[in-house]
Amino acid sequence: MRYTPFLIVPLLSACSMSFMKFDNDPLVQATYATDATKSSVMAAGGKPDSEMAVPEINGTCINYTLKQDAESMPFYVAFDKNGKRKHYGYITCQQARAKGVFSQ
Repeated sequence: MRYTPFLIVPLLSACSMSFMKFDNDPLVQATYATDATKSSVMAAGGKPDSEMAVPEINGTCINYTLKQDAESMPFYVAFDKNGKRKHYGYITCQQARAKGVFSQ
């Protein structure tokens, strides 16, 4: 029990490091911008893998698969009816809906 922190910390670090690997991706950087819109995000990321309606925010959500070296990571961006970015993260739109992200 007393060695548990030594086992957990490296595991948590490994998780956060894989997210950080994608933070400099042009799509992610465009999403982080305070004035991000659907058109600015799609200009940076290109055609998304998929798109779905999100009635909870009266908007849409797009899925991308970020790729770097041999790794890939899902990334979603949700927009309101005016095309302004509302939510984003390193999961899919479907996972975000299941977690209740759009209901907040």
